[in-house]
Amino acid sequence: MVRRLATLALVAGAIVLGSGAPASAHAGGLVATDARSRVTAITPEIPGLTVIAIEDGAKLRLTNRTGRPVTISGINRTVAPGETLTWADSRSTPENKEIDSGRTAEWELSLDAGGTAVTVSGVLTGERPPEPLPWWGLAIVAAVAIPVIARRLHRADLLLSAAGLVAMAASVAHVTGSTLAVESAPVAGTFLNAAGINLLSWPLMLGGAWVALRGRPAGLLAVCAGAALTAVFVLPDVTSFHRAVLPFAGPAALERILVVLALGLGAGVAIAGASVLRTLAQRAAVAEEGV
Repeated sequence: MVRRLATLALVAGAIVLGSGAPASAHAGGLVATDARSRVTAITPEIPGLTVIAIEDGAKLRLTNRTGRPVTISGINRTVAPGETLTWADSRSTPENKEIDSGRTAEWELSLDAGGTAVTVSGVLTGERPPEPLPWWGLAIVAAVAIPVIARRLHRADLLLSAAGLVAMAASVAHVTGSTLAVESAPVAGTFLNAAGINLLSWPLMLGGAWVALRGRPAGLLAVCAGAALTAVFVLPDVTSFHRAVLPFAGPAALERILVVLALGLGAGVAIAGASVLRTLAQRAAVAEEGV
C-alpha cells in the first residue's frame, strides 16, 4: 500500500512539474491586477445596444438588440441582431496596466451600429495594493510551525492529518471562489480547469487522513503527498499578496487567507512528513521486535 501511494505521489509530482497547470491556477485565465475597469457611457445611446465590463473589467460584453448588425472596431467582429459577444479588449482591460491608487485612465472604443458611429467610453481606476510582507510572513510561520510542533507530539500524524485537511479545505474554497468570479464561461468546466491537479490531491488528503486516524502510516504518506501538491499548485496565486484586485468572488482578504493556509500548511505538512513517517516506521519496528 505504501509503495502504491508513493508511486502515485511521484507521478502526480511529475505531472505538476512537467505541465503548465500551476501557471494558470486562476479560473478562466483571469489575473490579479491593481485596477478595475468599467463602462461610463455609450454615445449616442442606441435603444437595445448595451456594453458592460465584467470580471472587474477583464472582459467586455456587448448585447445587440437593435435589429441591426454592430461592428466593433479594433477587433473587426460583427455582432448580429439578438446576439451577445464577450471578449477581452486591450483598450479596456486592467491587465498589464500601471495605474496609481486613486488615479484614473480613460479609454474608448468605436462601434458601427447599422451605419451609426457609436463611441463606448470607460475608465480604469487604480486601487491600493496590500502590504505583501505580512501575508508572506503568515505563510512562512505556518510552514515552519507545523514541523516544530510535530516534533513535540507523540501522535504527530494526527497533527499533520488535521493540518492537511485544513489546507485541503482552503484549497477547495480558493478554487470555488476563483470559479465563481468568472462570468464568461460555464461553471462546471471552469471549476474542473481551475482545480487541475487538486482533483488528485484532495482525495489523497481526505482518504489519507481517514487511514491515518486508524494509525496506519500509509494514510499519512497520502496526506503529505496531497499537501505537497496543494502547496505547489497554489504557489502562483501568491500574486494575491501583491495585487489589489483579485479574481475571486469574495473579499480580497479572504482570498489571501486561503492562499496562506493552502500554501503554508501544505508546505509545512510536506516538510514535516518525512520525519514523522520515519518515527512511525521506527515505532512499528520496535513493536514487531517486542512481539
